[in-house]
Amino acid sequence: MKIIFTSDIDWASETVIQDTIDLFEKYQIKCTLFATHKSKSIDLCNRNLFEIGIHPNFNENIINGSGIPAKEIVQNLVQFYPEAIGVRSHSITTSGPLLEIFKEKGIQYESNQFVPYSKKIEPYKCWNDITIIPYNFEDDVHYTYEKSFEISLLDEFRSSEYLIMDFHPIHIFLNTESDKTYQRARDFLKTDKISNFKNTEVNGARDLLIRTFEEIKKANLKTNHLKDLIL
Repeated sequence: MKIIFTSDIDWASETVIQDTIDLFEKYQIKCTLFATHKSKSIDLCNRNLFEIGIHPNFNENIINGSGIPAKEIVQNLVQFYPEAIGVRSHSITTSGPLLEIFKEKGIQYESNQFVPYSKKIEPYKCWNDITIIPYNFEDDVHYTYEKSFEISLLDEFRSSEYLIMDFHPIHIFLNTESDKTYQRARDFLKTDKISNFKNTEVNGARDLLIRTFEEIKKANLKTNHLKDLIL
């Protein structure tokens, strides 16, 4: 099984981003970070552990018919992180024209296809030579489905060739187990008060992440970056 952790930064504060980075560094686990903005914590992170991709937001264009042109949105993020060769859009937005923009800006893979809990995902090439890499676990979708955080992901996906996970820094920080926890914290995401909203009562996203780290270490398993799957 190829095991890959990813994290959509989603405009998290530096405190929250650094918390995620520190946790991956503690266990020496690789992760692909999809950046929404310029971040000091991301700038300084260990590139042997962390691959940096981009996480553009096209929602204003699609929902409101306004906003910065898509090509400019991508270009701005590529300027922040010129090393980026991967993309996952906010709200996993994709289209034929977007794939062409990604290609033009030097992107080599896209991870915008989420197939929850599927054990049959695999990378494939699209028409313009970009590799499409689906993923099969996401922390906020897990709690939206009201599924337990007491599971073992390695056991759940034992028959899968790929386990590609998405954990968000805010849900790692809050140890989110339900939408109620996240909603209570939303007005304080950029403040020091965010720590007051951590879930300490039941298993949540952070607990599951740490349990997965410990199982990987115990079994002496290897982790990869998404870029390692480019065809």
